[in-house]
Formats: sequence, C-alpha cells, structure tokens
Amino acid sequence: MAVDTDALVTWSMSGDERHARARAFFERTVTAGDQLGLLPQVLWEFLHVTTDGRRFEKPMTMEDALAQARLLWDSADTSRVIPTPVVVHRVLDLMRTLRLGRKRILDTALAATLIEARIQRLVTWNPGDFLLFDSIEAVAP
Repeated sequence: MAVDTDALVTWSMSGDERHARARAFFERTVTAGDQLGLLPQVLWEFLHVTTDGRRFEKPMTMEDALAQARLLWDSADTSRVIPTPVVVHRVLDLMRTLRLGRKRILDTALAATLIEARIQRLVTWNPGDFLLFDSIEAVAP
C-alpha cells in the first residue's frame, strides 16, 4: 500500500481536523505488519505543504519537515518506491491517452509509478482523483 501526500500531511500535522483518523489508520496498518510505500515525489510535496504558512496556522519549520521526511524515508515500516525510467513514458502516455491537463500531472506520475511497481492500493483523502487508473484502488484513511 502506498501513501499519497495528503494522507501523510494529515498524519503529521496535529492541527488538521483529520489528524487523529489518519494516525489511527497508519498505526493499524503498521501494527498489522504492512509496509507503507513512499515515493520521493510524495516526500517533496510533503516538504512543500507542511511548511506552507498559508495552509497551516502553525506550519513546520523546514528543519523539522526535513527531519520528519528523513525519519519517514528511513523507517523500517517504509517501502521506498523509486520511479524507473519507464515511468516517464507511462506518464506521458497516460496524459495523452486520458486527455489530462496540467493539474493532473502529479497524480498521474504517482499512479504511473505505482502501476510500474505493481502497487495496487493507495491511501489518499482524494480517491476520486485516481478513478481513471483502473489498477489503482484508492482508499481514504
């Protein structure tokens, strides 16, 4: 199971109204022995979002966000999902075939990476964003 940025952000930001639900979901997942698939793209977005003072009354400092990202990436509960060179072509093909616009690039890149890595489940607060991708089951925390 892979993790989308929005689920990771709500897990880490205590001021988010869905924080407790996200934490409980991930705790159950890890306790059950499942690893969480994490992509570099998701970590970069995590850094961008959690440090944004327009999104949060108390954003993380970049120092804290970097430390949290490193802990997540290095965790024994994390399965690191690295995009292969094939993913670039898959993203371009999906964008063209599905006639997607610029606002769908990052979700398409995430989906393409998961498809290539044969990961079928994604935890996200926006499961509707992934309905176009038949082999991805998107679930809310």
